[in-house]
Amino acid sequence: MAQVPIKCLVVDCGGVTNDDSGMSRTLQKYVTEELAADVPLAWKTVWKVHRDNPNSTKAAVWTELCQALRIDVAKVDEMDAEICCTLRKSYPETMELLRRAKRSGLVLGMVSNHIRFWFQECLEASSLDRIIEPSSLIVVSNEVGCSKPSSEIFQVFLQRLTDLYPDLRAEDCAYVDDKEANVSAA
Repeated sequence: MAQVPIKCLVVDCGGVTNDDSGMSRTLQKYVTEELAADVPLAWKTVWKVHRDNPNSTKAAVWTELCQALRIDVAKVDEMDAEICCTLRKSYPETMELLRRAKRSGLVLGMVSNHIRFWFQECLEASSLDRIIEPSSLIVVSNEVGCSKPSSEIFQVFLQRLTDLYPDLRAEDCAYVDDKEANVSAA
């Protein structure tokens, strides 16, 4: 069978272009020893609620986490600064690969499970919105109300792609993610 040349490269953000948030590591620093084992589940529970919710606010996320883990809300600014700092770390090799792909004529896109207010840190720090143009090809789960590994978020991306490039199809795309389940879903 003949291989179809790739015309569109779609990537994830966390773990591919930028660091993951490091939320569990950060929270571990602020919980009592007795609650330390609860951190991963608490974060995962709050994350699942907000990653698909276009109405999520940073205050709501932090309030829920502080309540679940009995963290002093006075520490939120400190914790959030640490998360934002981590999210601003991008992978230079991946960013260079994307720039080269763009120069070679590939259409670039992003599909990411993220919350917009934290995704913005990744976007600005690595200039993703100048590399992936137009910005409508950057699909963030909490903006569109669905997330990976559901095929729905990939359908959102494909609709946006074909609106801009009617000749492109799913078969013309390659997807890069650090989680196998997401790659399989794509």
